[in-house]
Amino acid sequence: MTETYGAKRHYQRQEIAAAYDDARFRGLRGRFVNLLERRLLMRAIAGLPHGAFVLDLPTGTGRMARWLTEAGYRVVGTDISLPMLGRARALSTQAALVRGEGERLPFADKSVDAAVCFRLLSHLPREARIAVLREMARVARDRVVAVYQPHRVAVWWLVYGLLLRKPVPRYYVSAADLEQEFAESGLRPVRSHALLRGLFMERAYVLAPSRR
Repeated sequence: MTETYGAKRHYQRQEIAAAYDDARFRGLRGRFVNLLERRLLMRAIAGLPHGAFVLDLPTGTGRMARWLTEAGYRVVGTDISLPMLGRARALSTQAALVRGEGERLPFADKSVDAAVCFRLLSHLPREARIAVLREMARVARDRVVAVYQPHRVAVWWLVYGLLLRKPVPRYYVSAADLEQEFAESGLRPVRSHALLRGLFMERAYVLAPSRR
């Protein structure tokens, strides 16, 4: 069993869920990030047939789930936090919503076409990341989309942390370790897309699950 890391506790709080979207996606900067992340999601799922079944993990307030349903996909959103799922319902997310833990997803093998994971992996220690990736590889037939933050030596963190005074992610994975992490999880890299090229920001890795 994986450890109870900070993200599991933090997002269980009602006040955190209520303020989540406003704290991150309000104002000019927030709208710009929203635009970039939506574009990144659409690039990562390009080629997935209309009507395909997509798992959004963690679904949070349902932001990604809404984009996916608007694009014509069937969606199930999963989150460990009941307050976050409550916000997703309140914001009229059309996706099915299921409470679940990423390390032990409540779905059968190969039961979705794709599993998408944004804004989570930088919160997880290595053991938990591997467990989540393995579970996504288990339930996905076509692809897994896993978004990673840049390594700690990236120039971006100097801008983000020192100039913008924003908290930086707790966990990083170097480029050299990514291949090993994917292999241990039963995933094969197919392609990747940067949130914004040239600034060493987060990158979405499109991964093919093992056929075993």
